[in-house]
Amino acid sequence: MRREMKFITKLAGAVAAGLAVGISLGGYASFLIGMKNSPKSKQKAIIKSEETDNNEFDLEWFNDKNPEKISMISEDGLALEASFIRQPGDQDAGQTVILAHGYHHARRQMIPYAKVFYNLGYNVLMPDARSHGDSEGNLIGFGWLDRRDYIRWIQRAVLLTQPNEKIILLGISMGAATVLATASEPDLPRNVKAVIEDSSFSHLDEQFKHRIANYYHLPSRELEPIVSFFTKLQGGYSFKEVNIEKRVAKIKVPIMFIHGTDDNYVPIEMLDDLVEAARVPSEVYIVEGADHVQSLQTDPHRYQTEVANFLNKYVGKV
Repeated sequence: MRREMKFITKLAGAVAAGLAVGISLGGYASFLIGMKNSPKSKQKAIIKSEETDNNEFDLEWFNDKNPEKISMISEDGLALEASFIRQPGDQDAGQTVILAHGYHHARRQMIPYAKVFYNLGYNVLMPDARSHGDSEGNLIGFGWLDRRDYIRWIQRAVLLTQPNEKIILLGISMGAATVLATASEPDLPRNVKAVIEDSSFSHLDEQFKHRIANYYHLPSRELEPIVSFFTKLQGGYSFKEVNIEKRVAKIKVPIMFIHGTDDNYVPIEMLDDLVEAARVPSEVYIVEGADHVQSLQTDPHRYQTEVANFLNKYVGKV
């Protein structure tokens, strides 16, 4: 009997040790797949942003505007790239929008949004996020590292235009978290007059667990702290630190919140967290039947109308 108990105890220990090793390896693999971006993956994302996120008319419109190629160095030494589209004519438009694309995409994903703002009379600055597109880096910042990059992009936009340029921030998905985190920074330039977020998560740890469980059917509670550990080790931030809800409470400029009712990637419940946290004048635009970052595609006319109304109300007409 004692021998049997010893055998069972040893077997249970071996199984537990095996599971621990398996979870640890799975966590590291999830980190490599989810948080790292290789040059090959970045090139695939550029192609995806051209072929999936745009049609031939979008790309033709973008190329006809002769976008300027803009480069910048981040605070930690990464070379970042962007496209800049100016309004026609000799005089400055006076207003510029800075766009932020989504996870594993590139700046050309934002061409449809660039058209919206260009038609409203705005200059358009479209950066590639760090570790995306033509920008350097291989660790994805998920808006947290990117917030400091966008402070510099705002400063760059002012240099490209004029000292009193009014600047709007708009981002989708990861880019939405980026612009919200940026707008909460204590050194946000006064040029920024409003921020528009489309489909942001409220907490990165909860978003990761939702994604890993619903898309990959993996044990999210066990994997999340492991992936977060490696992100902290290599990138300097943990998932729990990326609390966008807490950041929203610090924003001092008007906010527009946009979300689709059928968003399966970022649960619409996260929108409630963000809206309730806001301490500034805000507008909420919920798009019936829209999946993740599909609000513009679902109802392009109303999307532009809602954005224009928000800007006219809080920023003023061009």
